[in-house]
Amino acid sequence: MKLGISSLGYIINCGNNNSYPSLIELVLDSTQKCLIDAEKYDLDVCEIVFEPSIMLSGENKLSLVDLCNSFSIEKQIHAPFIDVSLCSLNSEINNASLKLYIESGRIAKEIRSKIITIHPGFGNILIKSLRKNNIEILDKNIKFLLESTEKMDLTYCLENMPKMLHIFLDVDEIERFFFINNNNNLYMTYDTSHFWTCHGDISKLWKKLSKKIKNIHLVDNFERDSDPHPGLGNGKINFNEIFQLIKEYQYNDSLIIELSNSDDIPKSIEYIRQYF
Repeated sequence: MKLGISSLGYIINCGNNNSYPSLIELVLDSTQKCLIDAEKYDLDVCEIVFEPSIMLSGENKLSLVDLCNSFSIEKQIHAPFIDVSLCSLNSEINNASLKLYIESGRIAKEIRSKIITIHPGFGNILIKSLRKNNIEILDKNIKFLLESTEKMDLTYCLENMPKMLHIFLDVDEIERFFFINNNNNLYMTYDTSHFWTCHGDISKLWKKLSKKIKNIHLVDNFERDSDPHPGLGNGKINFNEIFQLIKEYQYNDSLIIELSNSDDIPKSIEYIRQYF
């Protein structure tokens, strides 16, 4: 297994600092801080979050690529997820999202990354029956994305969502989607907090989908109606059970510590290393 950290908490911390003259400098500095810490704590991988998506074009893109390539640690990508959806009933939103995800793939190639985590979007919050349409649209767009990037030698991992997003939630729904979208280049990022908010059956998840889980976001939580990303060990997630299943199913891919506050990174790394 490969232990790593996400740049998410660094972006949030730097953003709350309010001392940056531009979004570009905020993202570059937060990404650099994450990469430095990943090497400092002798980690195996760093997940670079492409938020805000202003970094994915022009000179901004070149600066981000140069920064990432100045570090030797293995990198993977979390593509943009704010203002992005692959399951929207609005085709213009879908098209813009596909464009971002394809460009994320191109950048991943430039920084020698193989894994890209993506989000499905938001299920309809007003009319429950329309969520089947969201799934159909998601399937169509995922197929287009995979076809458009099939020569890039990338693995896209679709992340399970928290219950408040109304899509890609429980084991049965996720399993049906992978059965429909039978593509060897599509896998899953399992987010421990998202699944917990859905009262998910972890044993069933691993029994049904262990061969599709290619990335794991280690996230704690203490309330079902939100997703605060506290330091690991401070919430109600049963990491002991999760790691027992990880070992039982011989999972050997990445474990990414994803927090909302990068100050909690050192203790969270220490907490997780007890399971190795």
